Amino acid sequence: MPELLKQMGSTAGTTAHEVAQRLQPLFPALDELDQRLSLAIYRNLARGAPVHLKDLFSEIGMDAAEGARRMQPWPGVYYDGEQRVIGYWGLSLASMRHRLRISGRELFAWCAWDTLFLPAVLGTRIDVASACHATGEPVRLTVDPTGVESADPQGLAVSFVVPHSEAVRADVITSFCHYVHFFTSESAASPWREKHPAAFLLPLPEAFEVGRLLNRRRYGD
Repeated sequence: MPELLKQMGSTAGTTAHEVAQRLQPLFPALDELDQRLSLAIYRNLARGAPVHLKDLFSEIGMDAAEGARRMQPWPGVYYDGEQRVIGYWGLSLASMRHRLRISGRELFAWCAWDTLFLPAVLGTRIDVASACHATGEPVRLTVDPTGVESADPQGLAVSFVVPHSEAVRADVITSFCHYVHFFTSESAASPWREKHPAAFLLPLPEAFEVGRLLNRRRYGD
């Protein structure tokens, strides 16, 4: 997998703006109708049940054929056997390591960073239960659309990579999410980073800022 990752550099000097700028091309460009469709997928999925596309398109007043055409090239959309959406760009009904409590419902995130940008997309507070990738120490967060309300333990960092776009199109989870973890400290992450030299760390507030910037660029204000 290393050949599918772009070298970004060390943690020191890496800013949220730089990371957001590098990650933005990996996401599908969204026009106004795409934005409505994308947000509707997120918010329906957050209700905790598979999303029927026919109902989704009807809800936003979009022709079913047009909706299917728009979604067809998007990576990061996962379906069940009935072609209902069960996972979409960081939010999942299937059990994963990062557990989310959203309006009393349990859902899951694909990677550590998803837990930081999803609250703004969904317009709600999210309680997060996860673990340090290196030590297994429990990680608990409360994140709302404006920032991280609480974090335990303090000093958390999030690892990132910048994959090549073709790798993301093939499988965003294996090319990106499998490298994006919580770590209790930079020292805890050091052995893992030695094995993944293209990875870098951001402090929790900076990782949240990456999400804020990308949300704004993808969906506007």
